[in-house]
Amino acid sequence: MSRNQPDEERSRHSPVQENMSWQQLEWRIQRIGAVLLMIIVLAGACGLFSKGFLSNRTLTSDDGRLQVEYQRFGLFDSDMSMVIRELRTGNGPLVLTLSSEAMDNFQIQTLQPQPLRAVSTHHQMTISWPRDSVENGASVWIGLQPQKPGYYPITISTSEGSRVQFSQWIYP
Repeated sequence: MSRNQPDEERSRHSPVQENMSWQQLEWRIQRIGAVLLMIIVLAGACGLFSKGFLSNRTLTSDDGRLQVEYQRFGLFDSDMSMVIRELRTGNGPLVLTLSSEAMDNFQIQTLQPQPLRAVSTHHQMTISWPRDSVENGASVWIGLQPQKPGYYPITISTSEGSRVQFSQWIYP
């Protein structure tokens, strides 16, 4: 050690023995930990773990008839929302099919408007609404609650052949 070092940076033996190189390493680790903690908090506030602009997503089918607004990230046992919009009206009733093994892992809390018919078979749910009063397309609001954490690919399709595929991460 140089004699020109400030007293605070020198290792001491009295009154307590301390090694300043280890103390400085500990201070560096504390600063890195504080920065990482701030990054995690900011990422959470932006929606990396649930609702927020990092999580909210809108997808449109290749033919431009179907649009889905959903959250890419969710928390186990918390509420999530999904909006399905038909952008161009077809013929006959609006029939949506939600398919994936993920449907077994989501509990539907709300479904607005109420469907005319709903059938659930082999990891998919088919829901239909009459189109008698719909001219410019329809919107369906679904409130979901994840039942298990994990990664879930989901497909939503219409009877006219429009299809949107996406995935959701559910954190514990």
